[in-house]
Amino acid sequence: MAMVNIQDGVSCLFWDDLWLNRVHKIQYPKLFSFARNTRISLRFALEVEGSNNLFHLPISAIALQQLTSLAQELSTLQESSDPDIWSYIWGPPYFSSSKAYKHLTGHRVTHVAFKWLWKSACQNKHKVFFWLLLNDKLSTRELLKRRNMVLLFYFCVCSNQYVDETLTHVFIHYNFAQLCWSTIGLVVGQDDAFTTLENLKVQLGVPFFMDIIIIMS
Repeated sequence: MAMVNIQDGVSCLFWDDLWLNRVHKIQYPKLFSFARNTRISLRFALEVEGSNNLFHLPISAIALQQLTSLAQELSTLQESSDPDIWSYIWGPPYFSSSKAYKHLTGHRVTHVAFKWLWKSACQNKHKVFFWLLLNDKLSTRELLKRRNMVLLFYFCVCSNQYVDETLTHVFIHYNFAQLCWSTIGLVVGQDDAFTTLENLKVQLGVPFFMDIIIIMS
């Protein structure tokens, strides 16, 4: 979570720290595999004479290409006697627990339906149920099959079509499910869950569309 603006290079680890916007053991993995000492400072790497003091020779052709690229990077550094300047990767030199949390947990793109869900006025138990539904976490036979639970069969017990009991089948594709949706004037097809949600939103055309969908489910 920290990066260094190189000055004298004394406090910066050559391979492990983030400098010039990259961690060099990740940027040059083949070259790193030949390194004699993986814990050297950048200053030491700049002052050492001869590649044989940094790497086990001979090196592979790919490592040689990476060494050439690394040498070009090092040639762009300006010599300075000032101490290195450290900061966090999010810019300001102050620690932020929220920004550190986002960095450690990463970022995942989710469908807007989850925002619709949590903004609805339904009871929490209904919201949690629908959240499990959207994440395909309700205990259908298909889910038990994925968890290696041995059953006599995994077909939907209510259908004569010999179709696996999936959530999309039970709540959307099954004839009885489609009849249930039609009782409130909605038409569902054979689409996936999120496409069906978008279609139902358009068909309902009211601000509280998600409440209706959740309660109906």
